[in-house]
Amino acid sequence: MRDPAILAANGLTTTPEGAFPSDRWWAMLGDDQLDQLVGEALRDSPDLAAARARARGSAAFQDQARAATLPSLGLEASAGGTRISQNQGFPPGLIPGDLLSQGRIAAVADFDLDLWGRKRAALSAATSAARAAEVDAAQARLLLVSAIASTYFDLDALFQRRDLARAALENAEREAALAQARQLRGLDNAGAVSQAEGQEARAKGDLAAIDEAIALNRNALAALVGAGPERATTIDRPQPAAAHGLALPANLPLDLAGRRPDIVSARLRAESAAARIGVARAAFYPDINLTALIGLQAIGLDNLFNDSSLIGNAGSALRLPLFDGGAARAGYRAARADYDEAVSTYNATVIAAIRQIADAVATKRSLAEQIASATSGVTAAEAQLAVARQRYEAGIADARALLAAERAMIGARATLAALHSRDHQADIALAAALGGGFADTTSRNSKAIR
Repeated sequence: MRDPAILAANGLTTTPEGAFPSDRWWAMLGDDQLDQLVGEALRDSPDLAAARARARGSAAFQDQARAATLPSLGLEASAGGTRISQNQGFPPGLIPGDLLSQGRIAAVADFDLDLWGRKRAALSAATSAARAAEVDAAQARLLLVSAIASTYFDLDALFQRRDLARAALENAEREAALAQARQLRGLDNAGAVSQAEGQEARAKGDLAAIDEAIALNRNALAALVGAGPERATTIDRPQPAAAHGLALPANLPLDLAGRRPDIVSARLRAESAAARIGVARAAFYPDINLTALIGLQAIGLDNLFNDSSLIGNAGSALRLPLFDGGAARAGYRAARADYDEAVSTYNATVIAAIRQIADAVATKRSLAEQIASATSGVTAAEAQLAVARQRYEAGIADARALLAAERAMIGARATLAALHSRDHQADIALAAALGGGFADTTSRNSKAIR
């Protein structure tokens, strides 16, 4: 299995240093409505309920495997009646001709010595699989919360785009009105009017498209929390706090394997597959079972509980595989192949986890520079608009210059808003890549296979 610390090397470091996210990492995004939506999802989501049900099912299989390693004790009882044929060559009167009652009651004990560890290996495999299913439920929780947070901040970005689209429409309406007025005075031709009216129509279409996207986004959030469209109508405009700065845990490479539920699940499934190799290996060796029975049996139920009706036996049974057509070898090769696949899946999961963190770090670092540049752009656009307004009010420039400056400012603010939205999404991606507050409580020792 690949070591995340080696893969990460020194490429994932930041100053200042941070910590792994908490179990309620979405609270850092600073929006009470988001916290409420996540709470509803954790309570009502059918996907999360299905993951928890699978975990309970795996725990039941673990209990079955544990029970197989223990002695079994059972009770059997029977009662009935029989009439024996008189025509069996015996002298008349020797065989009773009446209907005879008969009964039997006995306790039966059975124990498999499990000399080669087949059942113990099966229990180990089931234990690891049950824990993996439990961790899968934690992974489902992380994916669900991440999807809600990401969709929620998409909604925030859409509302910001709507504000800017509304401003762009108002600008286009004033531009069209100005073009029409200039045409009436003979200062512009019909082409200029058509161009301005086309710009106004496109602005209206953009605003309608954003309204549709907002409605669809709200529906998606309602579905994620396990509710219907009526819940979507009650989702208000997001009010998030500012995005967080970049800070990574100092012990990130070392602790990552125990902080990501998908990595922990992949490791546990590899351990389960390793244990199943032991099950397959035991198929080459004999099984020895110990059995014992004690009870009462009699013809005539009135005699059943007499001392003379006591029965009992004890013994052992041996099963030694001699020729099975290669079934045991094939089973071993299949188990080994399953283990190799599980290890490969683990390694691929580790590589993907490191990449997700590296991508989030690269995005956060780049966005810090882009936001700084875009902020400067907005400042410059606002200054340009102020100058254009002064020139217009002084009669030095016409309204077209003022409208052009407004459009430039709207474009600059749209760029900055999009970058801030990406910054929030990068915070979500980083929190999820760091495990979303998950912490492994199982042993990290992988089983060696020889």
